[in-house]
Amino acid sequence: MASASPVALRFRRSELHEHARLSEAAIAVLDDSAQPAEFVNALVAKQLTDDAVHALAMLLPHRQSVWWACMCARLLPGLDKRATDLAAVEAAEKWVQSQAPADAEAAGKAANKADRAKAPAWVAQGAHWCGPSLAPRGQPDVPPSPFLPGVATRSALLLLGYDPAFGRAVPLAEWLPIGLALMAGENGKEAQGLVKQGLA
Repeated sequence: MASASPVALRFRRSELHEHARLSEAAIAVLDDSAQPAEFVNALVAKQLTDDAVHALAMLLPHRQSVWWACMCARLLPGLDKRATDLAAVEAAEKWVQSQAPADAEAAGKAANKADRAKAPAWVAQGAHWCGPSLAPRGQPDVPPSPFLPGVATRSALLLLGYDPAFGRAVPLAEWLPIGLALMAGENGKEAQGLVKQGLA
């Protein structure tokens, strides 16, 4: 079987400076990094794991960033009994599979029905922000800013850690292995399984 190929990361220094909420230490690493993977790996090596999550949410291509949020949300205990939350995650997953504008719009509607204080709403919001327009169909296009899906993924992972269904606060670092696997070009399933074991 051929090995996975790393994905092409979105390296926008201005986005990272302005919207990634990086610590001063992480900004210094960013300014010393020539390549995005080098930047993420340096953050991990320096144990700046929260910064690594913040950065990777924006560095991953939109599809992988939303998928990261989906995979983490799927680890929520009892998600199948939370109808609006489940619908939000499923809407985002559908967009990941199709990347169709109609599915991005549907994800936005699912996000609006979910609780914005919970992660699944932001999982779906990320998919909506990957669409071609924020405006309703038939209205003039309002393209979303390209950093918005990363903001949504970061928000989803932050809120996920505080969901009472886990029975404890889950640090951001615990979601990082899935993101790193996606960065490496893997499908993330093996990493998701390991994260699930750690949450048990």
